[in-house]
Amino acid sequence: MASKKILIISHKPPYPKVDGGSIAIAQILEALLEQGHYVTFLCMETDKHPSQNKLINTNLSFKAIYVNTQLKIASALSNILSKQSYILSRFNQNVFREALKKILNNNTFDTIIFESLFTSAYLDIVNEFSSAKKLYRAHNIEHHIWLEQSNQNTNIIKKWYLKSQAKRLKNEEVKFWNTIEAILSISETDCTHIKNYCPTETHTLGLYIENRHLEHNNQSTKVDFFHLGAMDWLPNQDGINWILNNVFPKVKQLEKSAEIHLAGRAMPKKLISRRQDGYYNHNEVNNALDFISKHKVMLVPLFSGSGIRVKIMEGMALGKCIISTSIGVKGINCSNNKNILIANTENEFIEAMCFCIQNPDKVNAIGDEAKKYALEKFSKNHITNELKKVI
Repeated sequence: MASKKILIISHKPPYPKVDGGSIAIAQILEALLEQGHYVTFLCMETDKHPSQNKLINTNLSFKAIYVNTQLKIASALSNILSKQSYILSRFNQNVFREALKKILNNNTFDTIIFESLFTSAYLDIVNEFSSAKKLYRAHNIEHHIWLEQSNQNTNIIKKWYLKSQAKRLKNEEVKFWNTIEAILSISETDCTHIKNYCPTETHTLGLYIENRHLEHNNQSTKVDFFHLGAMDWLPNQDGINWILNNVFPKVKQLEKSAEIHLAGRAMPKKLISRRQDGYYNHNEVNNALDFISKHKVMLVPLFSGSGIRVKIMEGMALGKCIISTSIGVKGINCSNNKNILIANTENEFIEAMCFCIQNPDKVNAIGDEAKKYALEKFSKNHITNELKKVI
């Protein structure tokens, strides 16, 4: 395969690999370089996502531009009178536009990749300055996440605002799908959904298990429960608060030995200072895979979101039994009671958690099946071969 000149426009840095988004971005960057392509990588860095360029490669030109994308109440309120999505407008930054123009003026590219919908605001500049093939890496169906947030919100004003933003986001998202040349969707589920809205060439380009996942041994012995995730993401906060308030106290009443361990970046102070029998908060941990290895059953109480949950992939690769909602495993075609446990209600989570404590051998068997599934489904060769077809 002949080497190509590729530009990646990203809303966040690939390193450090602190969440599913950064892992997805890093994997495609690394795969393209391994295939011998010349890659220019332009990304935004923020206070939330500072950049670290950990790759040293003669085929890579890496540039990070600091921008402020923080939510501003005044801007969010004034946006009510606009037809545009406030969620997307935060990422439309003049300093980034100028950096992109400079790169496009000084280089010619064969392919340009837009990482996530948050870079869609720069399509006009790319169209003006480049005739390269344009690909969109769809990490999620973004408007689904905000619509689900609206449906779950009990505050009437917030519910209305989120629903309004979800509608605007959908309009801009579908428009972008129809103006790009090809779409690379993270999951098969999202890929099918996108095809219902546009004739654009659409492929599934998921994530793969990395060597670092295979180097960790399962160190857990007793059955306990854990959650690991970016805690500045609202769906994670909502899910954990629901577990701690509604589910875990009842599990603790039934099973006195029950423990739940929580870790993640940007941990809210309320969760750090919370005192609850059997609850342990580890705040941000130095090594996520070490933390996963030391505990037994992963909890994924996710009630909004799309794409693929990278932490589920990592948990499966490490042989963990996982209790997840159906939304949490969306995009992963696993089998309930074989390589995962599905629970969608309070009672179902309570039953599943008690079942795990009472049946440690079954927990181990489900974890073994999960590992087999992950190694087969998320192989690096399969994903990189798919990438070759579209680049």
